[in-house]
Amino acid sequence: MIIGIAGTLGAGKGTVVEYLKTKGFVHYSASGYLRQVIESEGEVPNRESYSALATKIRNADEAGLSKILYHQAEKNGDKKVIIEALHDVGEAQYILEVGGLLLGVDVDPKIRYARQQVRGSEKDAVTFDEFLVQIAREEEGGGKHNIREAINLADHTIMNDGTIEELHSKVETWLQTLT
Repeated sequence: MIIGIAGTLGAGKGTVVEYLKTKGFVHYSASGYLRQVIESEGEVPNRESYSALATKIRNADEAGLSKILYHQAEKNGDKKVIIEALHDVGEAQYILEVGGLLLGVDVDPKIRYARQQVRGSEKDAVTFDEFLVQIAREEEGGGKHNIREAINLADHTIMNDGTIEELHSKVETWLQTLT
């Protein structure tokens, strides 16, 4: 089973991934892949460098990071796979084309920003106004490069507006519909 996760910035994709890993899924991270490439080229990993590299990859092949990560999973022989995070339509469509499922994760921007600040990643060191600019660009950028449109293709979308336990329960309920 292949699950592609599309979600807004700070919505809880990583928390969903951690839960799915307890269910035997192997995680393939777009950010992890991008970080490896950026660091191997001696660049600083930040939201701008991640975005520039991801755009370069997607411009070469609209299936982008989904295709790269899916082929890594195939090569490794993994059967229960999470590919996270899908940031555009081409990546989401690729997961569907290979028989995967799409899970969307979303929540209000104010909640996402607060969670992001607690997380403290180098990609997240921004003001709320800067965060709003980022989400406008990354989530609703128009055309095929659009997180919001990728979420719209999801088989199911979870609103992560509660506790971690509530999120886990929502993911578990969705998983039960798949068997």
